[in-house]
Amino acid sequence: MEQTTSERHVLYGGDLRNSIEAGCNSFGELVVKRLFRNGDDVALVDGVSGESLTYHQILARALKLANRFHRIGVKRSTVVGICCENSVQFPIITFATVLLGGTVLPINYGYTELELAHVMLLTKPTVLFASEQALLKIAAMRDRLPFVKLLVSLGSKRGSRGIARYEEFFDSSPVASLTSFTPQPVPLRKQVAVMVMSSGTTGLPKAVQLTHHNVMTVMAYQAEDPRYTELPVPVRVLGLLPFYHVFGFMLSLNSCLNKVPMVVLPHFEPNLFLRTIQEHRLTMASLVPPLVVFLAKSPLVDSYDLSSLYAVLCGAAPLSREIEDLVQQRLPNVQTIRTGYGMSETSLGVISRTNSKTGSVGKVHKTTYVKVVDLETGCTLGPGQTGEICIKGPLVMKGYLNNEQATGEMIDSNGWLHTGDVGYYDDEQDFYIVDRIKDLIKYKGFQVPPAELEDVLLSHRAVRDCAVVGLPDERAGELPAAFVVKQPDEEISAAELAQYVATKLSPQKQLRGGVFFVEEIPKTGSGKILRRQLRKVLEQQKAKL
Repeated sequence: MEQTTSERHVLYGGDLRNSIEAGCNSFGELVVKRLFRNGDDVALVDGVSGESLTYHQILARALKLANRFHRIGVKRSTVVGICCENSVQFPIITFATVLLGGTVLPINYGYTELELAHVMLLTKPTVLFASEQALLKIAAMRDRLPFVKLLVSLGSKRGSRGIARYEEFFDSSPVASLTSFTPQPVPLRKQVAVMVMSSGTTGLPKAVQLTHHNVMTVMAYQAEDPRYTELPVPVRVLGLLPFYHVFGFMLSLNSCLNKVPMVVLPHFEPNLFLRTIQEHRLTMASLVPPLVVFLAKSPLVDSYDLSSLYAVLCGAAPLSREIEDLVQQRLPNVQTIRTGYGMSETSLGVISRTNSKTGSVGKVHKTTYVKVVDLETGCTLGPGQTGEICIKGPLVMKGYLNNEQATGEMIDSNGWLHTGDVGYYDDEQDFYIVDRIKDLIKYKGFQVPPAELEDVLLSHRAVRDCAVVGLPDERAGELPAAFVVKQPDEEISAAELAQYVATKLSPQKQLRGGVFFVEEIPKTGSGKILRRQLRKVLEQQKAKL
């Protein structure tokens, strides 16, 4: 990789101890070797049904499915879509696809018909696996999807109208040999192994292309990640984050290939979530901020024994210091809330925290370069100076599918990915995320980060969840306005909350746009606040005045 350390104030995370490729000429080859090496120990457990799969069973099923794929013409670059809730089948379909050099496409099963049509027409999957919820929407648009040669139901209903059932692909005969099949070599840095859809917080989702080398880099650094290797107990993780999102997807691969047993849950249900941690004695849970807030504030938590939990990993959106402190007070065995920072376009995390420096997202990952640049001049900044975070290294995506313009706007001519996130690092090279550039509220020339106001609101005992956006104003530009979900059985007025914020923050950060009580904050499946929806609500409110 081109060295960029000659530029001042560029931070490098260092080299991995072991090779990224591990002697493999494709990600599929790495899959075969790792699953075989990991043996007959349990890899995945279905947290609802109790079904369990060993590493060898996963490999055997992936080989059988790959054989079926081969017969219908799945080959290098063929797109295979998976549109379902988390399940133990998800990694099997993924592995079967990459064994043949195909491209895996995890799809949000909660997409509307319009969003699904956009994704399908953009990516053109040849094979599509779907659970019952998604299958109804896909079947309704089947006439518009002539490129889908095989549609497979992951539900319990029998196949109909050209829809196959997942179970039909597996006969009872054993696989002759788990190591007899060697996937074909591919150009690791060019061949796309996975496409994940960007969150779509600023428009229709884009297809992020991650190469074999991208995914192999994630597996290599996770194998050496101290968050896994330095826990004082054997690691058993929760698979609740959606597998259609890059965070949950990569964690599911990590569990299978780096031997980190996972209990898989299809969705969040409060008692099921808590009971699963208790009964399976899980030691680590990867969550998004709303679920960490749940651990901090829900009275249900007191009814369960969560003493096995030693680590909580949190990503996808900012987390406040107050919530971290509340979780650690409530769950004393949780040594730290280990936050991280990354995005679909960087294959997962590029910065993560393993120390107890609350508020920081941590230090740069191995293999990765990071710099902070001035929002106006683009000049590289030093410690304590706030600007846009830029990333370079083998985790950066190949680009967006069929969208050279968006790729060019994201990755400059020197290979730096411009994240659109605002932050800084301190003298110890720990990073802090301030906000999204597009989310910054401009009040009378001041840049007001919504996340800062949200942190203060969440520190109030009456607030369960919140989001802050800018209300357009002719004189000031924008006025900070808050949407608040109250805790059950708590009473507080809008004026009292506005005053609470005013006592803690500077004048430009006061809630001059108002406080609005709502039942729920709209978010993506990965926990990011859908601020554009809230801005529309504000515009409608203003139009009524």
